Amino acid sequence: MTTTTDQQAVEASGHSLRSPGSRRAWILAWLAFLPLVIFRAGILTEGDTFWQIRIGLLTIAHHAIPATDTFSWTMYGKPYFQNSWAFDVLLGVAYRLGGLPGVAVLCALLTLALIGLALALARAVGGSAAVSAVAFFLALPLLTGWLTARPQLVDYAAVPALILLLRRIEQGLGRWGAVALAGLLTLIWINLHAAALLAVAIAGASAALLFVLARRDSRWRYVAAATLAAAAGCLVNPYGLGVLTQASQVHAESSGSIVEWAPFNPANAIQDLTMAAGLVALTIAWRRREAVLLASLAVCIAGSIEAVRFLPFVVILATPVLAAFLSDPPAAIQRYLTSRRVMFQRCGALAMASLVVLAVPSLTHIGRPEPSTYPAALVADIPHGCHIFTTDLLGSYVILERPDVLVSLDTRNNLYGAMLPAEERVLHGSGNLTRVLAGAGCVLVPRSYGLASRLQHDSEWKLRAADKVAVLYVRRPGPGT
Repeated sequence: MTTTTDQQAVEASGHSLRSPGSRRAWILAWLAFLPLVIFRAGILTEGDTFWQIRIGLLTIAHHAIPATDTFSWTMYGKPYFQNSWAFDVLLGVAYRLGGLPGVAVLCALLTLALIGLALALARAVGGSAAVSAVAFFLALPLLTGWLTARPQLVDYAAVPALILLLRRIEQGLGRWGAVALAGLLTLIWINLHAAALLAVAIAGASAALLFVLARRDSRWRYVAAATLAAAAGCLVNPYGLGVLTQASQVHAESSGSIVEWAPFNPANAIQDLTMAAGLVALTIAWRRREAVLLASLAVCIAGSIEAVRFLPFVVILATPVLAAFLSDPPAAIQRYLTSRRVMFQRCGALAMASLVVLAVPSLTHIGRPEPSTYPAALVADIPHGCHIFTTDLLGSYVILERPDVLVSLDTRNNLYGAMLPAEERVLHGSGNLTRVLAGAGCVLVPRSYGLASRLQHDSEWKLRAADKVAVLYVRRPGPGT
């Protein structure tokens, strides 16, 4: 039986949970994620980052977007669509100003913007600052792996920004202004990354759901207008309607070879947790009649079933909904939270201290390429102008650090298409070495790859250098070489 004192404590706890908190509380909640952002900025792991910087530098130097491949000897001159040309330019500017640390800082700022917009969405749907911060910290294991230095950071920030605008229309606030801002947001987004087409799907689904739920209400018309504005914004790009063809082409060429384009895998625990959180949030949004959030979650969950690259959006949208629900929990949950308040506070302080301890060493090497993946000394030792056979990650790094060297492969998998299976077989030590390596004068591969061992016994190749990460071979001079 609950005593009067217990009931008062529960009511006080419930009031504090329901309170959205002051602006200061939300700023503190946002800053609490700074150690994580610094930790992620300490190391650059994503191969795309390096060739995107090089494309950005070329675009700045020539005042034109590169239209063909000039980085590889296998696909040299082949037309290539730059689906994040403006983001690449930003990377190029950051690289000019501060090298790779400058690039890492830029991406850290984008990550902070993403977190700030997600917290703003949590506040808009009724979450408290403390509960929202805790909810996002608990969701980090589902999201952190996706927060690499890629244009997807723009996508993760743009989606909550779009939903905040659509919710203003849903609530009858500044409707035409929100419509115009939705179009402007999409115009900027499509040039930073072609994934802005997602805005049209989210806005269109929101308009359709509002029409079904309240067709006599004019709100759906304004959201439909926002959908048209988003579609118009998507067309304001250097490729026009070609962006639609490119999107379908990337999906077709990447779905069988790229992990993030693979369909949802029920055997993966992380994916299961993400999908479960999304479905719970979907149910809560339905019960609260949050039409925009309901439609947005439905679009992202459906997209995740087709390709797991949509799962981060599920986390970003589900967490504010769950935070709002937990900010006003049933009485039994309130009593439990009250009774464990000291434990939660201590665990939170311990978690924050751990993050700070992890983040501080990163300040000494902001923007450092992952040393266990990218052998900087070996890349510097590649003979000038050599055509190098290598992996996709190493090829991407070579493109930035050695623009005089043409690579066989990099992480632009939609460029290389049908040649990838043969390349992979040779990299792992099988396949037709004579045919696949015919155009190469150098080979740079990780030590663990089968090709590294196979070339040890090949008289045509000479070991030039090696370290703990990789080995560098050069072709021995022969008749007519």
